Amino acid sequence: MIGLPPSARGRTGRPKIIADHARAVAQEWEDVGERYVRRRMKELGIPDHQIGQPDYGGDGTWRAFDPYTKTGGTNTTGAVVNSGVLNPELLKGRKGGRIGPKMRLKDRIDAIIAHEYEELRVGGVDAEALLAAAKTKLHISDEARRLNRARAREPRGVRPSARIPAS
Repeated sequence: MIGLPPSARGRTGRPKIIADHARAVAQEWEDVGERYVRRRMKELGIPDHQIGQPDYGGDGTWRAFDPYTKTGGTNTTGAVVNSGVLNPELLKGRKGGRIGPKMRLKDRIDAIIAHEYEELRVGGVDAEALLAAAKTKLHISDEARRLNRARAREPRGVRPSARIPAS
């Protein structure tokens, strides 16, 4: 090595804002992400008309993978996985936040696909989608199913209907 090692220069190798780093990586590898997510949705049995949706805030391009949003996934007319899937801190402090970062990317993608698909199926209610994703009939990986079960766990004494806000 020539010069000081990165650790001696104050560089840890870890970006300060991980979500921004995840988004930058997602943008750089957008084409790979799009092909993989689209293929995985087909393998899981997502109907063709629910694989992706137009980029409503951008140029209208149909996407199954959105490298610009950082939430993990979205849905309006179809299921979309976004750059949040690359962020190991996405669920930090929330249910599933302990096991999610240790999982393979494939399993995190499966978990998000199942959640977004089930949210479309149950009419957009996130609390119901969490419960439905834990029991989804999609053939997601066992680890993805484990993450979805962890995210759907009920606090003691709280029924699912009590968690859903009134309209």
